[in-house]
Amino acid sequence: MKLYVIGKPIKHSLSPIIHNFWIDRYNLKTKYEKKEIAKSQLATIIKQIKKKEIKGINVTLPYKREILPLIDNMSNSAKDCDAVNTVFLKKNKIYGDNTDGKGFVKSCEKNLKFNFGGTKIFLVGAGGSSYGIISELIKKKTKEIFISNRTEENVLKLVNHFKNRTTSLVPINWSNLKPNSDVSMVINTTSFGMKKGEFLEINLDGLKSSTVFADIIYKPKETEMLKKCKKKGFRTINGLDMLIYQAAISFNLWFDISLTKKDIKDAKEICERSY
Repeated sequence: MKLYVIGKPIKHSLSPIIHNFWIDRYNLKTKYEKKEIAKSQLATIIKQIKKKEIKGINVTLPYKREILPLIDNMSNSAKDCDAVNTVFLKKNKIYGDNTDGKGFVKSCEKNLKFNFGGTKIFLVGAGGSSYGIISELIKKKTKEIFISNRTEENVLKLVNHFKNRTTSLVPINWSNLKPNSDVSMVINTTSFGMKKGEFLEINLDGLKSSTVFADIIYKPKETEMLKKCKKKGFRTINGLDMLIYQAAISFNLWFDISLTKKDIKDAKEICERSY
């Protein structure tokens, strides 16, 4: 049975490189491929999992929330962020989990030694990835998250979803992408920057030199936003480590194999050679 990552677009995905490396290392009889699909094809994919024609899938933009009606049972993480990125059959039921937020947090903690507790975060985007990341930021006791998105209605839905939490969520107008001076991290959770020449214009004036700029995009290796931030001396991180850490969690869910630090490190080296 094969595994897939589904989405639209999907050509850029490095997930097959990561998973097939681990699959080969552990001598597993399967293969992981990418499949670009329309929303109308989601139900067919789920039926194939139920029939055991497909072992499982990763779900990426724009289907992390669209797939929810087709899921029988969800993990607490998936329920909390109302988005799914990992799907498989469990006790003859379609099971959905979300590993995005855990992958993002772990990448920042491991690579940057970043401590989210008590910090203020400026987040751009209100899609499925933002729900997963915010869910984990709240668990890490982030103090305040400022959220902006081109469609204001989506920001308000997101804020309402996480209301009455210990972390304060504050909507920010799209025309005012200017983080306050006490913001410790700026995160782009949108796909804006994947296409050549796309530039996410954020006002950097007044930010501390220790501010981190994170972009969950990993291809290109550096978006125009990250290039600008790096030139100005800010610390930056792209989405590759997030992708690898969340992939490791998915891999464990599918095969019950806990990957080692070396497995993670080797997968990253292979990905970096593919750029």
